[in-house]
Amino acid sequence: MRGAVFVGEGEIEVRDLADPRAENPDDVVISVAANGICGSDLRALTTPPQMIYETGVVIGHEFVGVVTEVGSGVTETEVGQRVTAVPNINCQTCWYCRSGNVNLCENFVHIGSMRNGGAAGYVVVPERLVVPVPDSLSDKMATLVEPLACVLNGTRSAAIHPGETVVVLGGGAIGMLYAMIFGGAGAQVIISEPGEKRAELAKELELGTVVNPLEQDVGEVVRDVTDGRGADISADTVGMLLGDAVSYVRKGGKVLMFGLNDLARADLSISDIVYRELHLHGVYIGKGTFPLAVDLLDQNRIGFDRLLTHSFDLEDSTSAIEAARTGEAVKAVIVPS
Repeated sequence: MRGAVFVGEGEIEVRDLADPRAENPDDVVISVAANGICGSDLRALTTPPQMIYETGVVIGHEFVGVVTEVGSGVTETEVGQRVTAVPNINCQTCWYCRSGNVNLCENFVHIGSMRNGGAAGYVVVPERLVVPVPDSLSDKMATLVEPLACVLNGTRSAAIHPGETVVVLGGGAIGMLYAMIFGGAGAQVIISEPGEKRAELAKELELGTVVNPLEQDVGEVVRDVTDGRGADISADTVGMLLGDAVSYVRKGGKVLMFGLNDLARADLSISDIVYRELHLHGVYIGKGTFPLAVDLLDQNRIGFDRLLTHSFDLEDSTSAIEAARTGEAVKAVIVPS
C-alpha cells in the first residue's frame, strides 16, 4: 500500500509500505476510503513542532473505510462492514480508565501519531474502538465523526442553554463545528476568525456574528451584544488564545480550552479568575461521544457537509496539508486511490 509518512522536520512523504495484517486476536483491518486532515497534523508539521509525532508513523486519525480482515478473537465486527474508529487506544487498566475517564488514560497509544494511521491504503485498530457507520453516511462526511465527537465532549461540559452567548475563537473546522452545535442549541454565537476565506464561509453558513480580530475589537463586540456583561461561554479552538478567551466571558463564565499547542503559554491574572469566579475547563478528545457524532452527521440537520471544502488524492497529501494550513480549506480530506 501507499501511505503518508511523517518523516520529521515538518514534512510528510508518501511511501510504499507493507499491507498490514490482523496479527492480534482483536485486530480489525480497514481499507481506508477517506481520511480527514486535522489541526493536530498541521501542528506536528511545524518547525519547531507544536505537537509530537513519532518519526516514521503514517499520519491520520479521522478515517473511515471497509473492514477487510479480522483477528481470531473478533466477535462483533464483520468483513465488509463500513466503520470508523476511536483513534486513541486506551490501556483499560490505569486508574483513569477504570474510573470511566478513558479520555485521560495514562498509557495512550494514539493512532496517526504513535501508531500508523488512516492516510494510507489500510489501517489496523482494536475491535473495541470500532464504530459502525451507516450506509446513509457518506465516506467524506464520516471523516467528521472523530472531530465532532471531540467537540461534543466540550459542548456537553459547557451545558449551553438557549439564549446564552458564546464566543468561538477560531473559524477552522473545529471552530465551525463548535459554532454549529452551540447555535443548534439556541445560543447566540460570535466567531473570531482573521482568515478571509474561513470568515467568508462562516458568514455564508450563517453560523453567527463573524468578527475579524485584526480589524475589530472582539471584546467590544461581545460587550455590545451582552449589554456589557461578557459572554456566558468562550471556546479557544486554536490553543493559543486562552488570555483572550478569559477576557471575553462574564463573571461566573465558562472557558473551554480545546486547541492543542505544546509551545503555547498564557499570561493570566490569577486574581482576575478568582474575583470573577471563572470556570476554566480543558477539553481533551472524545468521551463516549462517537455514537452521538455519527447520529448527528447522519441526520445532518445543521449542514455539516458544507465544511468539507477540499478533497485530495493520497499522492497529493502535501497539497492537502498546505490547503488546510493556509486556510484555503476548512476541511481537507485525503482519498486513497
